[in-house]
Amino acid sequence: MSSVSYSAFSSRNYRKYLYGNLLSVLGVWIQRLALGWHAWQLSESTFVVGVVAAAQFLPLVLFTPFFGVLVDQVSTRIAAIVMHFLLASVASLLAVLTLSGNMTVEWLIALAFMHGLANSAYSPVRLALIPDLVRKEQFASAVAISSMAFNISRFIGPGIAGAIVALWGLGAAYAINAITYLPVIYVLFIIRIDVHVPHPGPTKPYLAQLMEGLRYTRDHARIRQIILLSGVSNFFGRGILELMPAFAVLILDGGSGVLAALMAAAGIGSILASLAFSSRSLQSHLHTLVVIGAIGVGLSIALFAFVSNLSSGIAVVLFLGLFASLVAIGSQTEVQMQVENRLRGRVMSLWTLVIMGGPAIGSVVAGALAGDIGATYTFYAFAALSLMLVLLVGIKRANPENATSDG
Repeated sequence: MSSVSYSAFSSRNYRKYLYGNLLSVLGVWIQRLALGWHAWQLSESTFVVGVVAAAQFLPLVLFTPFFGVLVDQVSTRIAAIVMHFLLASVASLLAVLTLSGNMTVEWLIALAFMHGLANSAYSPVRLALIPDLVRKEQFASAVAISSMAFNISRFIGPGIAGAIVALWGLGAAYAINAITYLPVIYVLFIIRIDVHVPHPGPTKPYLAQLMEGLRYTRDHARIRQIILLSGVSNFFGRGILELMPAFAVLILDGGSGVLAALMAAAGIGSILASLAFSSRSLQSHLHTLVVIGAIGVGLSIALFAFVSNLSSGIAVVLFLGLFASLVAIGSQTEVQMQVENRLRGRVMSLWTLVIMGGPAIGSVVAGALAGDIGATYTFYAFAALSLMLVLLVGIKRANPENATSDG
């Protein structure tokens, strides 16, 4: 009985949402590979690849906290429907321009930015939707299951994307991604929230609400520490992963097939991390797992300097995906369980900012450094800085009395 109550699968609404979202998540990885490879094909520049990656994630840095305030005031289900329509529209524009032969680097960057803007609004909506679908004791299960689905898609998505690009081209990849949004839109239309406490109407000015969320995060010792650790790991680790299209060519002398293999390896590592969090015995050690993951990210980046063939590249990317996902899954679960519900949208928007926005800046910095000093020295620099900052932020565990929520 107790095992069922802790499983998110016992929630009918969560099951519907999960199944409807599977194709959409798969489409995300298809489009992500297509954008990176398209950027390289149009420019053959590591810097441009980094800029396209940044264009997808930079809006998360700039706008997510502002959307987080709105999420605390609106229906998360309706907001999710609107955001999926916008994401499907961007994918459709990418497909039309590519298939018609009118795609340029400028258009690619602009549409990547539009995708990032829509995603910056959707990310806090998606995270705030979970409490509407499951009970609090099921948060950890819901995060682990959703992460498993996401990372399985991460594993098979690049292979599917590589085949689509090879057989039908980049335009078909974008078109297929647009179609994958339809099932989740349908599910969100028919789903009914059984138990839902409406968010109270705004009682403070918009900026006052934004500052309230920022102060709460700053003053909550555990949440502050976990978000800082996540920011460090994602700036350096995910920043490197976003440059895989360029590294596949420059280091391994490969094409889209090699890129697909590397991204699939990262997906396998993430799946292993998701499996680790499916065990309830590990859920009481979330903070420790996040610190271990953050240290592992730094060590994995250092190993990139020794990659000389596809086998070693796959092994290193697998470890990087594993450790980066330990940070991502563990930190999301811990913040979800710590935060007060009335501030969930605002605080989770800050978590989204560092998880998704870190690679926006990290990929540009890594791309610029790789162009100036070479890939090997870039790996060394990123590894050293990552480990130093992780030790600085994570060596002291937040006091339990400062890390409790309202229950």
